[in-house]
Amino acid sequence: MNIKEEINSLKQNTDKKFNLSIIFVTLILFVYCYFGSYSFFEKTFDVKDINYWKIIYHNMMPFLLFFVLGLIYTKFVLKSSPKDFGFKRGNWKFGLTVMGLATLIVPLLALSTVLDKGMSTTYPLVDFKTYSAWWQIALYFLSYIMYYIGWEYLFRGIALFGTKDKLGPLGAILLTTLISSLIHTSIASFGKPMIETLSAIPAGLIFGYITNKSESQFYSLYTHALVGILTDIFIFLIV
Repeated sequence: MNIKEEINSLKQNTDKKFNLSIIFVTLILFVYCYFGSYSFFEKTFDVKDINYWKIIYHNMMPFLLFFVLGLIYTKFVLKSSPKDFGFKRGNWKFGLTVMGLATLIVPLLALSTVLDKGMSTTYPLVDFKTYSAWWQIALYFLSYIMYYIGWEYLFRGIALFGTKDKLGPLGAILLTTLISSLIHTSIASFGKPMIETLSAIPAGLIFGYITNKSESQFYSLYTHALVGILTDIFIFLIV
């Protein structure tokens, strides 16, 4: 069998959406890890208050790479609607239940992070005492929300909905959890506290379940963003 025949044999019985989604996620994470890092910003840009702007840059990159390019990928490459990837209201009754439970439980989980030295010395990513102007704080939290929009569209949207027809819901959830958990380690140049990396595993499973059950990214987005924002607020106010 020659190379052309081997390639053709590999194409048999394959899922175009699955293959292209895996390729897209792999390539976009490559770009993110190398060009969305703090170190890249520091080496590339010479700006005043670089410790502030490198965080804003880091938060905005997932929005541009994961969400904006993700929308272009789903619409023009797969020729599908973002709704097919969970960008819709979905099962809103289940979703509202999730949001209600998250509103009650997440503050307790976020409050517990003040007890972990790794978390309390890492967050908030921006020093609010140094960058205390209202617009600096507002821009930081706005960029934080945009970060989560991009994150959820890539992992709970493209990665999950792009692979679950092939792998099944559980397989897709496990795959997205694996990848997102690795991004929480120093492998991606965004070294996180160990407790955060460990927490990313059950969180990925829970967010994946919520997204699959509700057929929407919005409810995991709300829960994920709430965790991050309240963690920052509680650590700043208490530690």
